[in-house]
Amino acid sequence: MKYSISLCYALTITSLCAASDWVPTFNDKPVAPHHVTAIEAALPQAAIVAPQQARRVLVYSATAGYRHGSIPTGKLALDKLGAASGAYEAILSDDPANFEPEALKGFDAVVLLSPTQDFFMPSGKQRKKFSKEDWAWLQARHNRLVDNLIEYVEQGGGLVGIHSATDSCYKHQGYGEAMGGYFSGHPWTANMNVTIVIEDGEHAIMKPVFEGMKDFRIKDEIYQFRAEPYSRDKLRVLLHLDPARSDTPKKALGREDGDYAVCWVQSVGKGRVFYTSLGHNHEIYSNPLMLKHYLAGIQFAAGDLKADTTPSAKLKIPNVTACCGQSEWQSLFDGQTLNGWTQQNGTATYEVRDGVIVGRSVLKSPNSFLCTDQTYGDFELEFEVKCGAINSGVQIRSLQSDAVAKGHVQGPQVEIEHSPGQSGYIYGEAYSSWRSPEPKSKDPKVNAHSIFNNDEWNHYRILAKGARIQTWINGQPVADLNDPESYERFPRGMIGLQVHSHKVADVEIEWRKIRIREVQ
Repeated sequence: MKYSISLCYALTITSLCAASDWVPTFNDKPVAPHHVTAIEAALPQAAIVAPQQARRVLVYSATAGYRHGSIPTGKLALDKLGAASGAYEAILSDDPANFEPEALKGFDAVVLLSPTQDFFMPSGKQRKKFSKEDWAWLQARHNRLVDNLIEYVEQGGGLVGIHSATDSCYKHQGYGEAMGGYFSGHPWTANMNVTIVIEDGEHAIMKPVFEGMKDFRIKDEIYQFRAEPYSRDKLRVLLHLDPARSDTPKKALGREDGDYAVCWVQSVGKGRVFYTSLGHNHEIYSNPLMLKHYLAGIQFAAGDLKADTTPSAKLKIPNVTACCGQSEWQSLFDGQTLNGWTQQNGTATYEVRDGVIVGRSVLKSPNSFLCTDQTYGDFELEFEVKCGAINSGVQIRSLQSDAVAKGHVQGPQVEIEHSPGQSGYIYGEAYSSWRSPEPKSKDPKVNAHSIFNNDEWNHYRILAKGARIQTWINGQPVADLNDPESYERFPRGMIGLQVHSHKVADVEIEWRKIRIREVQ
């Protein structure tokens, strides 16, 4: 390994030194022997493409926030990857001096390996070790070095971000735009198995790595990204996570468009940027597929692997279905009329008022349903709902068969009711009782929750694919039901808005922003 030497390198992290001499140092654990062995066994023995010239790649992994334990493993893997493949020489250094303009000219690409926060700065815990003047000097240097990095890329340099490179420099807009996005939590934690979709298997960075694969399973911590600056209008997304084929996240999902990108590229000025969020777990760095993934990205950033960076939004990519804004959403409500809907059963009233569908309870009426004229099989459905103190729901894949229940719509129903309650759980309307297991429990901590916001607008997302039905309310997962029995009886059917029978007249429930897209 090659390390850059600095004036303060020998000082411990707790030592004081002049601000101008300060460099980040870390007491990382050495790489475990079994990880070393695994890395060496997984290394590719050739570059993706022959380098046009000898390449020098700076690997920087300083952190001012959370420090991943896998950083030493990643550094070792990237160093050995360059040597084994012959694609580049890795310079492993956390010395900020390497980000001065003249120093940057000596590198074909910069790899930011899991840095966090303002990574040219000391952590907040070290703040008291510096005078006010020294801290201001360090902050000014940090801003200048980030500017240097962006200018380096714009003038033709390469930038590679791995994992938490998007969890950095939040106050520096240019950094976020160059990297392509900012971290907004990791609903899929490090112990979860996820399915990653290869969006374009023919792309120059994808084809030599995944070789005809359409997707793969892996265990790693997966990020979601803020609404801005991430955008398919700017980025060529190469990998995304499929929530329907991944472990159910324990934390709220924050993207209403369902776009959970994992890897992308873009052109920034004359330069090239490659980002992948894969890299939290030690084992990622000894996975042969992932090492080739990193290698392709580094060779792209260094200028040897030529690849298209046309933004995804400008393309039609065959392997991107039912996700990420690539498939067509169909609005089920035009905001003005009930065209496309027919009332089934009951005498509750439905009308359009101020751009929303308003259902109103009527005394002595059985359950009423406003149903779509079209039927749907596998789909993703989103809507917003607000209700008074009335039990309600949305029918999915529902039918009206007198052989099952005369004069009554039947099928799976996603519950709507005030909190604490059972909103989002799935009921077998007119053919069964609860299908979700949670409401069957006598424990109120299991069968009831307060995710639904009473008397406010609530966002619902429903994903029905085969026998599996998943629901989210306000971004939080609620039900994850595998129900072959219901699917056999109701593989396809109407969407229906229910006004439940009620002891009080004129209790209202409102729906808006109702849209659906079929999935494969």
